Amino acid sequence: MKLLIFALCALASFSVSATPPLAVVNGVDVPAASLEAAVAQAQQRGVTVTAEVRQQLRDQVLAEELMWQRAKAAGFDTAPATLAAIERAKRQAAIEAYIATQVKPVEPTERAIRARYEDIVARLGPREFRLSLIQTSDEPALRAAAAQLVQGVEFAAVARRTSRVPSAARGGELDWISFRQPVRDGDTNGLPTPIAEAVLTLSPGQISAPIALGDSWALVRLDAVRNTLVPDYTAVRDTLRSTLASQAIEAQGKQLVINLLRNAHIRVNP
Repeated sequence: MKLLIFALCALASFSVSATPPLAVVNGVDVPAASLEAAVAQAQQRGVTVTAEVRQQLRDQVLAEELMWQRAKAAGFDTAPATLAAIERAKRQAAIEAYIATQVKPVEPTERAIRARYEDIVARLGPREFRLSLIQTSDEPALRAAAAQLVQGVEFAAVARRTSRVPSAARGGELDWISFRQPVRDGDTNGLPTPIAEAVLTLSPGQISAPIALGDSWALVRLDAVRNTLVPDYTAVRDTLRSTLASQAIEAQGKQLVINLLRNAHIRVNP
């Protein structure tokens, strides 16, 4: 009798706690947790998970299971490249777990956040500029691009073909930028000094002559000018707080690496 009661209790417990699978694909259970993990990843990317998006994520999970089954059947789960990728992923996961135990979150003080805001505002000039840029280390290509622009070829098209910096994908378009005047080295909010100097000589719509930037060359077009818009502190406070917190964690990570290197015995073969 006791054995029967125990068995019934165990069965009841299992029935309550067991979670039905999301689906059964070719006889294989796909855990419901797989969908919840996909939802969490989407939310981390800033996606609003509506019912429609959730259904799309479910379909992706099921498609992945189908592909995984076919890949295993074809032996790709034990292929050298797959095993190497698994090892890299395992190493990275272990490293990240270790770092998490050594690096502690830091909550920036209100004073530090305010100081960062005031520093940023102090670096702004009276005007801000919207620019488009073509930059490459190939001087002949840059000069050929300049000739095309003189002939009336669209700047964005030339930038996509010629420029070798990230803004090329946007047709050379850069974000609004402001810097103090007169121009001084190291005080242009990341804009190369020669470009900042050239910008001040342009009117909206004009394109500079080729500009030497050490190991590269550039053309810059002034797209627009406006009075500098200084954001209210409360509007940017949370962004600044997140930036300072991330920088503090990054600094701890760098120091951790320095300490490990200092105490390690490393011999690099020639």
